Amino acid sequence: MPFEQSPTSLADVIIKLEALPNLPDTRRRDLISAINRISKFVNRVPADLPTDAPALRSILANIHPVQAGISAKSLINVKANLAKALSVTRVFPRGLPATARTANWAAFFEHAGAKHQEWALARFAAYCCSRRLEPEDVCDAVMSAFQAYLDQRHLGKDPAKICKAMTQTWNGIVEQNNLTLAKLTPAPNPQYRCRPLTDYPLTLQVEITKYLKRRTITDPFSKHRSLKPLRPTSVRNAEAHIRQFLDALVYSGFDPAEFSSLSVIVTPKMMKAGLAAHMQRRGATDVSGSTQNIAATLTVIARHHLKLGKKKLEKVVDIKVKASVPLTGMCPKNARRLMQFDDEMNIARIVSLPRILMQRAIADPARRSSALLAMHAAAMTILLSCPMRVKNLSSLDLNLHLVPHRNGTHTTYGFRIEGIDVKNREPIEFSLNNGNSTLLHRYITTFRGALSAVRGTALFPKESDGLPRTPDNFSSDLMACIYRETGIEMNAHLFRHFGAKIFLDAHPGQYETVRRLLKHKNLKTTLKFYAELNSQHAHDMFSAILVKFGGFDD
Repeated sequence: MPFEQSPTSLADVIIKLEALPNLPDTRRRDLISAINRISKFVNRVPADLPTDAPALRSILANIHPVQAGISAKSLINVKANLAKALSVTRVFPRGLPATARTANWAAFFEHAGAKHQEWALARFAAYCCSRRLEPEDVCDAVMSAFQAYLDQRHLGKDPAKICKAMTQTWNGIVEQNNLTLAKLTPAPNPQYRCRPLTDYPLTLQVEITKYLKRRTITDPFSKHRSLKPLRPTSVRNAEAHIRQFLDALVYSGFDPAEFSSLSVIVTPKMMKAGLAAHMQRRGATDVSGSTQNIAATLTVIARHHLKLGKKKLEKVVDIKVKASVPLTGMCPKNARRLMQFDDEMNIARIVSLPRILMQRAIADPARRSSALLAMHAAAMTILLSCPMRVKNLSSLDLNLHLVPHRNGTHTTYGFRIEGIDVKNREPIEFSLNNGNSTLLHRYITTFRGALSAVRGTALFPKESDGLPRTPDNFSSDLMACIYRETGIEMNAHLFRHFGAKIFLDAHPGQYETVRRLLKHKNLKTTLKFYAELNSQHAHDMFSAILVKFGGFDD
């Protein structure tokens, strides 16, 4: 290709590298090799891969060293060589010349309370020095220009996230030292927050509070109890659904001052307007789990609290049906993540990970990080033995749920969670085998106490107060650990689907056993979620027939 033509793919970059006259042969080989290796990691050819930095960042972010079969250091070197290849071929714009740090910047960094603050801003300071900008010149426009500069040249972390962290560090140094420098505007939180209930008339606030309080009544003889009592999490969810609905009504143009009671807002007309506005604000073109949850909460209010007449209630129920997502199985995200385990190596990585983490923790037991590794190992061991919901996992208690059995020099563990504490009211009871019991016992006796200075009986305690870890945070921490170690995207809930998949792959059609494993109340639920998993068995049987007639078998 002509040297003046701008490359549009990494294949074009290879052609340019081969044509560069002053590039040493060994360097040329390394840069071309980096392009070919990146292409191999993502199962593409260089001609399929773009050259612009934002698109490449998105591609590179999905490459994990374990899944690529190389060390983390080697992957860093390959990415660095790719960036160099794009730089020497002038695909990326020229960078600013290196300039010594000015006296004013050196004085600014003397105010940094920790070395990591200086490191966090070092690249920004170098950029400013190259542009002859002093700390007094820093403003939002300078940070925006720096982000644009990175966006065209950087293949690592998202420049928006880099600049967000730099903004926080800059503002921290300025505030802590009362410097007469401009504070930078933090990036807006992309998560939309609904108006609080206090923005609405007091009469509505009081009615909602009383309604939610009645939903927690457990006394079966109370005259105010009309439904099965809700758990605290469900009460919070119901309040959130009401807030989302109210906020959507305001978004659609209604005056919140007119919302004097639930009877005013929970009507067929208002439900249609609110749900439509909720979808519009989220940019959705179809119903989702969010619209379904809001509609379900409003329908319960209409039926049991407002006691609407038959005709109005039928209209409300009809709206709920239209706002709901047909449940045909697991969600698309979980289905895609489950496909990771079509690779047997990934199954082996997950099954062996608890043992690997525990061995690493034992090698350096004094560190808190080792206690966290041991905690994750114990949590995964339990999930692999009984794929329970993360709420039950995070709330496990040494006294309430664990049943240890001493057998000579060994301790084995059984578990019992009463139905009242389980989402579908089905009790959970199981025992760990000897190997898994040994791992859990090591965690309890050696590492658990290092997680929190506050004594308690939570199996997985928080550092701050010794109480059980929250389900969402525990699942997120577990997911981060699994991805860091294996490159597999897997949260705590996916262990349930994982268990069903590997069992049905080994024993096609045995849904009753899966029902018992996952503690489903009825077989219909199990079939709804996992019948599609046996479709691969059907494809394998069909392929075996084709092989007899000359089809490929390897």
